[in-house]
Amino acid sequence: MDDHKVLDEYYTKKFINIYKYITDEFREILTKLDIIIEDRDYSNSEFDEINSRLIRMRKNIDSLNSKSIDNILFMKLLDLFDKIEADYDL
Repeated sequence: MDDHKVLDEYYTKKFINIYKYITDEFREILTKLDIIIEDRDYSNSEFDEINSRLIRMRKNIDSLNSKSIDNILFMKLLDLFDKIEADYDL
């Protein structure tokens, strides 16, 4: 497979179903962070964008606290995204 095709699939091939992993508790956290997970498949690029936003937010605990987001639950959400990454071999 050539590099162009791999790169193209990274942005266009939609096969990651994040929605099936998200509980109501996690959905509430994501909503507070203005992240909406729809019931659809996401591309690797879209997944990475969401995951990167969450990782960056981890470094700003004051922001999480100001939005009444439990730090332990937030860390579990990050673990969940690690699990999704492993499940889809990303």
